[in-house]
Amino acid sequence: MSRFAFHYEKLAVKADAHKVFDDPRRLRFRRVRTIVALSMLCLMAWLYLFLNGTFSWHTAWDEITGNWSEQQALALPATDPVTQTDDIRLTSLMPVLPPKPSCEAPSQPFFAAMAGPAAPVVYGHIPSDNDWGQLSLTESCNQLGVLVPDWLRIEPTASGAKVSMETEESRAPVMEYRSKSGNAPDLMPKIELDTGEDKAAFINAISSKAVAQRTTAQVIEHLRPLYPQGACLSIPGLETSDLPALQPFFQTLSSGLKAEGMASCIVLSGTSSAWKSKETTALFDKVILKLFLDPWVGTAPSPLAADVWFEETARSAAEQIGKDKLVVALGNFAVEWTSGKPLPDVLPYAAAMERIADAGTKVRFSAKTSGSLASYRDAEGRSRKIWMQDAASLINQMAILRDLGITNSGIWSLGLEDPGIWTVLRNRNLSTQTLSAELALVKLDNYVNYSGEGALLRLTHRQSPGIRQLNFDTETGRVIGQTYDLLPRPYSLERYGKPAGRKVVLTFDDGPHPVYSEQILDILKETKTPATFFVTGRSVMDAPAVLNRMIDEGHEIGAHTFSHPRMDQVSKTRATLEYSMLDKVVAGAAGRQMTLYREPFQRSGGPVTADRVAALEIAWDRGMQVVGMDVVPHDWTGWSGREIADFAIKEVERGAGNVILLHDGGEDRTASVEATRLIISELGALGYEFTTVADLTGSTRAALMPVAEGGYQTFDRVSFSLVAWGQDAIVTLFWLALAIGVIRSLAILLLALLNWRGHRTVSLTNPKVAVIIPAHNEEKVIRSCIQSVRASDYKNIEIIVVDDGSSDNTLNEVFAFSHNQEVRVISQPNQGKWSALNRALLNTSADIVVCIDADTQVEKSAISHMVRHFDNPKIGAVAGKIMAGNKVNLLTRLQALEYTTAQNVERKAFDFINGMLVVPGALGAWRVAALRKTGHFSDETMTEDTDLTIQVNRAGYRIIYEANARGYTEVPERIGQLLKQRLRWSFGMFQSAWKHKKAVFEGRSVGLISIPDMFIFGYLFPLLAPIADLFVALLLYRLVSGGWDGSAASSQDMQYLLAYLTLPALEFLIAAFALARDKDESMWSLLLFPIQRVFYRPILYYSVIRAILRALTGRLFSWGTQKRLGRDYSLATSGT
Repeated sequence: MSRFAFHYEKLAVKADAHKVFDDPRRLRFRRVRTIVALSMLCLMAWLYLFLNGTFSWHTAWDEITGNWSEQQALALPATDPVTQTDDIRLTSLMPVLPPKPSCEAPSQPFFAAMAGPAAPVVYGHIPSDNDWGQLSLTESCNQLGVLVPDWLRIEPTASGAKVSMETEESRAPVMEYRSKSGNAPDLMPKIELDTGEDKAAFINAISSKAVAQRTTAQVIEHLRPLYPQGACLSIPGLETSDLPALQPFFQTLSSGLKAEGMASCIVLSGTSSAWKSKETTALFDKVILKLFLDPWVGTAPSPLAADVWFEETARSAAEQIGKDKLVVALGNFAVEWTSGKPLPDVLPYAAAMERIADAGTKVRFSAKTSGSLASYRDAEGRSRKIWMQDAASLINQMAILRDLGITNSGIWSLGLEDPGIWTVLRNRNLSTQTLSAELALVKLDNYVNYSGEGALLRLTHRQSPGIRQLNFDTETGRVIGQTYDLLPRPYSLERYGKPAGRKVVLTFDDGPHPVYSEQILDILKETKTPATFFVTGRSVMDAPAVLNRMIDEGHEIGAHTFSHPRMDQVSKTRATLEYSMLDKVVAGAAGRQMTLYREPFQRSGGPVTADRVAALEIAWDRGMQVVGMDVVPHDWTGWSGREIADFAIKEVERGAGNVILLHDGGEDRTASVEATRLIISELGALGYEFTTVADLTGSTRAALMPVAEGGYQTFDRVSFSLVAWGQDAIVTLFWLALAIGVIRSLAILLLALLNWRGHRTVSLTNPKVAVIIPAHNEEKVIRSCIQSVRASDYKNIEIIVVDDGSSDNTLNEVFAFSHNQEVRVISQPNQGKWSALNRALLNTSADIVVCIDADTQVEKSAISHMVRHFDNPKIGAVAGKIMAGNKVNLLTRLQALEYTTAQNVERKAFDFINGMLVVPGALGAWRVAALRKTGHFSDETMTEDTDLTIQVNRAGYRIIYEANARGYTEVPERIGQLLKQRLRWSFGMFQSAWKHKKAVFEGRSVGLISIPDMFIFGYLFPLLAPIADLFVALLLYRLVSGGWDGSAASSQDMQYLLAYLTLPALEFLIAAFALARDKDESMWSLLLFPIQRVFYRPILYYSVIRAILRALTGRLFSWGTQKRLGRDYSLATSGT
């Protein structure tokens, strides 16, 4: 044969040949387009009917475009009968301020409790008798250096004294705040010494050595788990005459704390002379002096901390106690005196403002005392006077302390304060003009005013902001005037529904559940007990029959939203959808409307923050009654049924309330079911009667659950049924796919282990081998490719380079080897790789051909390793091992990891069962007789090597893999190149599998296992993978941050998450196994696995999806030209 052959005609194509998926008339494309259009039309029609009236499109659009504000969304309409303050003047009264900066990093020093006078520290007292103190921690904006919560209490007993501590639940907010703070404030819990009725006897008892030591030991035992920096002792009603007897106890406690590495402090009142006792103050590291009036029985209305008294007392204390030890506690609260009432009321600033605004009076400021005051007469004609310490008071008192050189101060107490004090503390160095502007707007977000009794809530008036103006003395910087143009008001709610007598309402949240709700209904039916079930839409979808049973058996149902989110954290559109979708699913399932509502994650006793009340306004707007709860056993925390029942019974008996909350859905509620029977039985035995919410409201069951009218109830019922069926189907498919995936991965790993040694053969012949290199515009790589083949240790070869119509210098590069007899050149018009390979086959007399790509460089022993297998006449083809030769960036290294895993595990596994689908065109050897038997390479698919591999297998030959036959190829170095390559591969593989689909019925592994495996895991899984990945991403978000509804991930969520991670875990194991057994790759490549799984895998999925779409629409394409860079792999290919 001639070494140089030039052909000007193309190879003939079979008359009956056609490209797989080709649709030259575009009929399939038009059908697909029509189906998609009709599907979209049906979907839009369904969405219109399904969502019609469920939310405002205008509001949704505003939210999407970012023009909607939360306050506007939750505002009541102007026609609402609820009274509200007219704040039209706010815009004109508010000064223009620059954007408010976020809270700065904590300025308090480490170990603030022990800091010296050069480091100013702010202490914060957190009382245990209100619900707002802990909310002030966030508002404090990192200004607190030491927290002093009311946690420990010493009380008299017959044997001396006992120490008790607040529950872990009560302490949790403070501990959580400290754990999340960048520079956590120090913790010095307050120890309150309650002297009891016989004060003298108790003081004598606790000062005895034995009792003092025992009590101190108990205190330290309670403190140790908290890891505090110290503790503060407080003795209400302490008198100077009590101090001598208490000295031994003070000494023992202080020494005990010091031995544990804790600081000690004592809290004393500035209105008593006890702080003047040097013997007492010398025993403690810090002395907290409360410089404000402690109102008690008989005290007359007066300023709470008049400037003259404040300054004189502070100066004297600094001299006697020492500035480094002294902490001046600044009062920030209000006191109201009522004529005829001996004990005045201590009020939060917000409550005082509510009373003043309600009375229609004004707030005055006394420049001489730095206090604000108001007076009025109530509806009964009684005189009421209020004195307040507010932000203006704080400014003046801090100025006095600064002049006296006293650096340590305290806020007494958190939860009672004017919110403006945090602005003052955060902006100590601002000008008076700027500070006045910062304090102008007053919003009471962390207080809700309550009246009445009962578990139901109604809105009496909304929150409204206030506007105040401060006047400063230009010389001293002190506030000399404060006026309110508008008085701030907090939300005000009325509690109602308190039953007369011993009545209890049993309520259940989060159902209906097909198991637990049914069991609870059985108990209720058996005991003839009514109950109220607050249902969620998702649960109703899963158990509509249980909902109907609730209604049929005489129980009440109420709304608990559709998907159980934190309603204060969702948009108005989402909130509206929560109500509307729940209404639709209940109306469709049971034909009823619901007028009762309980918000998810609602606080027992009602909300205490403005944002939580604002979230309830939508329910009130819809005419619903908000039902709270009084007794809330923690049946979601793992309590036993006995513990749940004991807690509920104890709370009811102590008068905590009449509405009990349990849960019948969401989690494992076995304990709640058990507790239900115990509660009914034991409360009944105590004389309690179980009633309904209708009884509490003076209404009827029919009025609370009217028959639903209007809408598309049948359509809704069918729609939700289909959605529920779809959810069940998805869950079933999830577990089925997971099971199949796990079984496949384990089977692949097992087969690869069984075939690890490969095929051991000894060649006794030396057949002629033709190495065929098709080339189209490969000028940068063809020379290196030919050189690597010529360097082969197998010598009985001829090299046939087929130039497939190149337009560059490829042919000239080949002619550089014209002096080498073993190199032949065939030139033909461009017709494709399949044609170039067939042209060479028609022009060779060799028994075996090795086909390689022009960018492949083979190791010198590669051809020998492949050829030796052909001594076995059953071998039709041998696949070589392809490796990435250009590992120059992250993308190419990820491809290298993919190649290693695919060849060392998957290819070995399918080799074991003779099910290999592809002998790669980059490096593969073929028996010429097998190729002639099957008709050579075909142009019917984009991947002629896959097509021919399956064809040879179906012809009865064995296809094997030779791991020692190594070839290096140039993989894409850019994302665009990779996407083009993988689209061709995915489309071509799909064509080949579809072309040979009848092989499934031939009984060979390639048809029974390999082709179905490709359809399922190569094409079906990539279609589902994005959905699964998004689902898992949402689960991870919920697990890490509490999620979109503020709750922790459920046990079912964790099951899904762990199940999903099973496959990546197995893939990681397979990758580790592949790398460990591959001497050509480093185990360090395993570090790329997370990147491959999270970022690289979706690129491959995207290519598969594009290939499927092209197959459906019949859009074919050509190979095109891959831009080569001509990397040199000579060092790698020189190995043996």
